[in-house]
Parts: sequence; C-alpha cells; structure tokens
Amino acid sequence: MRNRWKSTSLYLNRDSISHRLPDQSKILWFRQRLKSWFKHNRRSFPWRSSSDPYLVCLSEIFLQQTTANKVAEIIDPFTKRFPNWDTLASASITDVEEIIFPLGIYRRRADTILALADAVVTKGNMPTTRQGLENLPGIGQYIASVLLVILQHKREPFLDVNMSRVLERFFGPRERADIRDDPYLQVLSRKVVNVQDALSANWMILDFAAIVCMKRSPRCMICPLRQRCLLYNKTSSLS
Repeated sequence: MRNRWKSTSLYLNRDSISHRLPDQSKILWFRQRLKSWFKHNRRSFPWRSSSDPYLVCLSEIFLQQTTANKVAEIIDPFTKRFPNWDTLASASITDVEEIIFPLGIYRRRADTILALADAVVTKGNMPTTRQGLENLPGIGQYIASVLLVILQHKREPFLDVNMSRVLERFFGPRERADIRDDPYLQVLSRKVVNVQDALSANWMILDFAAIVCMKRSPRCMICPLRQRCLLYNKTSSLS
C-alpha cells in the first residue's frame, strides 16, 4: 500500500510513547560514540559520493534484499549502459535484466525501475516533496527519506530494518510490527538524526548495523555502545 506515511502519524499516540523516549543526554552519548566509530569504519560506495537523484534512486532500489557489495559491482556498468532516465525508459526489460541479474529477483527489480523511469520521464522531473516522491513506483518511505536528505538536506531518518535493529537494541523495542507505522520508532529515529549533518548520522547507524550490530551473531564484545545498550545489559544480567 502506497503513501502509508503521513506527517501526523509521527504524533499518533505520542503521549503514550513519551515515557519511553530516551532523554537527550542518552541520544547525545549514542551519537558521539557512533561518530567516533564511524570515523574509522565508514564504508565507501559510488552512490554515497553522488547527489544525482538518478544514481541515488537506482542504488537504493538495487540495495533491497541484496548486499551493498553486489550493487557496487553492477552500478557502474548499469549507469554507463543507461546514463539517465530517458535512456532507461527506452530500454528493453531483457537488456536491464542482463545487467542486474547478479542481484537476484531481477525481474521484479527490472519492472520497478522501468516503471519509475517512465513515470519520471512522463512528469518531466523528479518530485521534490515526500508525497510526490512516494507516489512514484518503487519509492517508499525509506527511499523518499534518502532523497530528501541528500538533495534537500532535510533531517530525515533512513529508517529500515537495519536502523530499527540498532535503535531497538540500544533504546528499546517498538510496539508495532511495521516500522513505518510505529510512532515510537518514527519519533526516536528523527530525534537521533536531528543534526546538521543528518546524512552522516544516518550512514553511521547503517554501517554500524552492517559491521557490528548484525541481525545474527552481533559483535557485542567490540561494540562501543554496549555500556549503555539496553539489550546487551539485559542479556548479560541473565547469563
């Protein structure tokens, strides 16, 4: 279902979650520790050095349900073959699938990016509002946030399962199954990235999720956050 996110949903039942939100000092401690870690451990990918909405959109769609390293291998040949929305909109699905095959679920990805290219070419440009972005094929809450941060310097969180995992383990779990509709996570994530360099604030959490706070076998013994991590201290007390 598209356009599930509404700005008012951030404040839905806010009174009921206010007691669960951490104080600013804990958020500041979290940021400072991750910033120091990020300085020496940040990952480098082609799309991170670009402000081109075409490259950013494609990269984020490709990154879904695959690894960043696989996307890094195909993004350059893909953009050389299809350098802009116009050339992509004119491409055959077979030509697109041939390049993105290593990513997996290539038919669905090809359908999505071709529909997106057609929509952007038809409109004549990329929308600049969240609603306009989320109305495009393949652009949900997450990718819309990425575009708003990179292109307009907004302070939006890149809230996906990886960011939510880090935030929930450290600060406490969400209440709803869908992170897009969970008021606690929506408000918390915005508090955490509410800094001038919101882009780096987002990347450091995502890199930390990929390198240390992994879904399986998290590397808690080298985690710079474990001193105040809710989950780590809870499990440690039970062992």
